[in-house]
Amino acid sequence: MKLHRLIIFLTIASSFLMITACGSNIGGSSGYGEVVVHMTDAKPLLPEGLENVTNLWITFAGVSVYKMGGGWISLPLAKDPPYTIDLLQFIEGNTNEIVQHVLLEYGKYTQMRLIIESAKIRFQDDPTTDSPVIIPPEYLMTDKTFILDVNKSEAIDIIIDIDLSQSLVVNDPFGTPSYKLNPALHIVRASEAATIHGEIDKGSFIVGHDARVTVSVPNSDFPGVYKEYTKIKVPESNTDPTEFSIYWLDPNQVYSVEIDFDPDLDNGVEFSENVSADDFKPGKVWNLNMGIPI
Repeated sequence: MKLHRLIIFLTIASSFLMITACGSNIGGSSGYGEVVVHMTDAKPLLPEGLENVTNLWITFAGVSVYKMGGGWISLPLAKDPPYTIDLLQFIEGNTNEIVQHVLLEYGKYTQMRLIIESAKIRFQDDPTTDSPVIIPPEYLMTDKTFILDVNKSEAIDIIIDIDLSQSLVVNDPFGTPSYKLNPALHIVRASEAATIHGEIDKGSFIVGHDARVTVSVPNSDFPGVYKEYTKIKVPESNTDPTEFSIYWLDPNQVYSVEIDFDPDLDNGVEFSENVSADDFKPGKVWNLNMGIPI
């Protein structure tokens, strides 16, 4: 089967993530900083028609970064390309190394390029058959921006979150379905990432339903309006209360969190809370409802 290729540019235009350190590249002096890139996903709420997916394999052909004034630099994948990752095995804060530790010359890096060759999924009710996932051939621009300044030798760990709740599309879920991958990426430095944590009381769950947690951020194009950032499902656990976390969030950002315990009914959400940018500091864990089970 002919492999589809998708090149994703992460164009750096503003300070979504600013990685700074002591030292500089002055007067042509040179040095090298260590960079490693990990990949992850949340515990995603997948679109209708994908509820029983157990595996999503994505095959990468390469990763490159663009150095301002220096051009594109190819980075070594953690394994010889093509390198395949089952993204659904790296959720709930777990990550997988996609770019091994590499030394980059001091300077400012303004773009990252991921080249995806193919993707496929497998369902629980048919564990021997894989279904292809279509990857659009055009270049996609992410809506997230950051500045990567490499100017000291200390290692920088970058997390790329491929948010499957926003990335997978199902066409004709009740007929002959087909699947498409439009990657929605979130990027954060591991040491700066913040977390939202919550606990749900056993009595809040509706029998036969998972809770649906939706996280939104302000829409810069429409003041006062929020847009969906990610969405996860929270099944009731064997312990009371059920704990959940949303990892690898950009700090110093406003977030709105809503929990719907009966998403099949159009009766609104049962819990909502806003997290202010002033309270959501780098490395912080924000406890919903002041740490009281919801």
